[in-house]
Parts: sequence; C-alpha cells; structure tokens
Amino acid sequence: MLENSFQTLPPWLHAEVTPTPVIGARLVHAHPELRHELGLQSLSDGELLTWLNGQSRIPGDQRIATRYAGHQFGVWAGQLGDGRAISLGEFVTSSRGRLEVQVKGAGPTPFSRRGDGRAVLRSSVREYLCSIAMKGLGIPTSEVLALVTGTEPVERETTETAALVARVFPTNLRLGHFELCRHFNRPMEFDALTHYTRELFFPECTIEEMLREITRRTAHLMAAWQDVGFCHGVMNTDNFSILGFTLDYGPFGFLEDTRLDHVCNHSDHEGRYAYHRQPDVGVWNMERFLACFRDLVPVETLTRILDSYFHDFKAETDHRIRRKLGFSTSRDTDAGLFLDLLRILHDQRIDYTWFFRELAQAGFGRVSAIRNEALAGWLKQYAERLVLEGRDEGERSLAMLRNNPKYILRNYIAQEVIEAVSRGSDRELLDWIRILETPYDEHPGFERYAEPTPDAFKHFEISCSS
Repeated sequence: MLENSFQTLPPWLHAEVTPTPVIGARLVHAHPELRHELGLQSLSDGELLTWLNGQSRIPGDQRIATRYAGHQFGVWAGQLGDGRAISLGEFVTSSRGRLEVQVKGAGPTPFSRRGDGRAVLRSSVREYLCSIAMKGLGIPTSEVLALVTGTEPVERETTETAALVARVFPTNLRLGHFELCRHFNRPMEFDALTHYTRELFFPECTIEEMLREITRRTAHLMAAWQDVGFCHGVMNTDNFSILGFTLDYGPFGFLEDTRLDHVCNHSDHEGRYAYHRQPDVGVWNMERFLACFRDLVPVETLTRILDSYFHDFKAETDHRIRRKLGFSTSRDTDAGLFLDLLRILHDQRIDYTWFFRELAQAGFGRVSAIRNEALAGWLKQYAERLVLEGRDEGERSLAMLRNNPKYILRNYIAQEVIEAVSRGSDRELLDWIRILETPYDEHPGFERYAEPTPDAFKHFEISCSS
C-alpha cells in the first residue's frame, strides 16, 4: 500500500519533479527480499526498470524532491535539497512499516543548484555495495532496492557513465529539513514538520523525548561507525538522518592500515571528518539541530539533551569494546586497554579489520607473529585480563568471531567490482553482495580479500564527485 505522507506537509518543503530517464538503462541487480517486502514482486524486471527510470508509473506512486538546508564542513550552506534524487513513493508494509523508495541519479530537480542531476556508475556501485555491507555489519543504514546502469556520458573529473541507485529508508527526513525551516524563519512549516515527525516516527513522545531519542540514536550510530572502522567522509548536517541511520554514501571508506587520523575524502583538506573526529562531529551536528527547537524547548532542557550524547556514546562504545575483545564481564580498565591497542595499531599501521579477526582466533600465535615489542606487551595485558573472565577459550573465540567481521568493503574490492560492471560482467557484483551480506562467515575462495590490503592497492583517493 502506498501512503505518500510527505506531500501532506506544506508545499514549500517539496516539489513535484519530472524524472529524466537514463539512456541505455539496464537493470543490473534488484534485491529480491526488498522487492517482495514492497509488494513489487508482481512487476517483471522490465516493468521495474521502466518505473525506476521514470518511464512508467504504478498506481499511487509519486515523483517529488524535498527542500532542506544544512551545514557543510562546518559552514552554513543555505538552502540545499534533493538535487538528483526523486522519491517514488512511501510503501506501508506489513513486516517493516513505512519504506520510502527514492531513486538517486534521476535527473535535475528544482534543488540541483546547476547540477545535472545524474549519478555515475562508480559512485552508484560503491553506494550499492556499502549499503549492503553496513546492513551485514548490523549498522543502521539506508538500504538498496536496485542498481541500474546506462550508456549516457556524464562529465565529472573525467567522462563517466550514468547510473541509478534505488534506495530505501523509512523516511528521507534529515537534520537539514529542520535547519531549513528555522534559518529561513518558517514557523508554520517548522511546526508542521515537528508534528509530522512525532506522529509518524516517535508516536506518544513529547518533543523533549523525541529530541532525546534522536540524540541517542545519533550517538549510537557514531559508536557503531567507530567500532567497524567506518569513515563517512561528508558528515554534513544535511547528510544526517533524524532516525539515526547511515545516509548518503559519497566518499567513504573503512580503515585498512589503522590511521586514527584517516581522512577518506580527498576534498576534506582540513581533515574535519577524519576517523577520530567523527564522534565530535556527531555532537556538533546535534547541537545545530537542537538549536532549532529553542522556541519550543527551554535552553536548559536542550543543553541536558545535548549532554546526554556523551553518556550514550560512551555506554555504547564500552559495550562494543567488550564484544570486540571477547569480554563477557566489565572492568573499569577495559576502555583504556582498548585505546592503548588502537594507538599501537596506529603507530605500526596494522590493518584494523584483519587484526581483530586474527585476535579472535583461539590462541595468540598468529598476531604474536607480528614482531613488535609494544604489541607483545599489550597481548600480555590482554591475556591477564582474559584470566579474570574465567571463560572457555573456545567460547571467547566464537564470540569474537561473531563480532569482528572477516570481510569489509575495501576500496580496491569496490574498484574491482566497478570495473567488472563497466565491462558488462555482473558476477563480481553478485559475489560481493553475497559476501557483504554475511561478512562474519568464512566464504572459501575469497580468503585473500580478508588479508591486509596489498600495498599496490592502498591510498585510493575518493572525492565528493559522484
């Protein structure tokens, strides 16, 4: 059932859009489970393709883009909006509740700011794979319904080809929607947006309770990113969901050689969104968001809600540290032990994901083979801490294997898939969809991709251009 609720909001917040179909469109992949949940299984592949590409309609669908604003790299950027994304409808499902389908790369909208409204194959494949990877890692994320490629040339740093990603989420609402209304002094729209958000996504919550929950979800998301070594790259307020899931995969990356100051976006010259700064950016973004409510909520209450971010982030981080290190009990020294390890991994440039997976193996023989005095000293402290657990070694190892992935979306893996899809081969994409959906499993035949990234494939530069 389609229920396009966003259109009930004041017209200033959205606009009807006519899609611009991609030339030479080909449906590369459609997610079977999402397709079924949305009730689209009755559409043939051809019918699904023409609908996503703006060449046909289904009963009750919509074609809108939304207006929002935001702070980009710490600077107020003014009005923004869905510049190349068009919402095709909000499906109310029996199993998942509300799921909105939005097509990215569908052509210009009133909010394109002189852009062409296109997405390119390179960034579309990366977003498709990373959305699947994050869900496989258990991290809240937008999901993907389909990937479409075309033959149409698109000018970026070089000439690339156009593509579409159909992504799915409960709502497109971002912190920037509220910033828009506040900064442009639109109290009627702000009140309507607040009421709409509470009614649909935080029922039975007061405004204060809603803000507290949004803050908690954001803090937990930042802890989850840090846990798996994920770097977002463009943590602007307009790229933050009010429901606390990962949104807008532009330049992103996972830690390979551990560098706590790693910057995955080569356009981020000051390193604002470096890995170790992500938790602080999260609270900075929440401060901008909460300030929008100062006419509705006392400043003291807003300050208390903002302060709760640090408590929530620490509590979730401590929980994840214990799982990552295989502890079933809690000690005050656990966080310090983990931070000491991160510093050693950083100093020695040891692969982040590989190390924790190796540590999860029963016994320390393999990681001890790294001839490093500092690491040997840390392993001794770790062994002493494990004695306090009184836990069977095999049990600890299995628990750690369930919480430390073997596979992540390394940049060179994504590049291999991009090149294969560009050649018209879908096998590599299908292989990595399967692996990234279950990143904790062994996947025989792909073991080399779980090893540290080969030197020849390090230092991929990812930009905002997509």
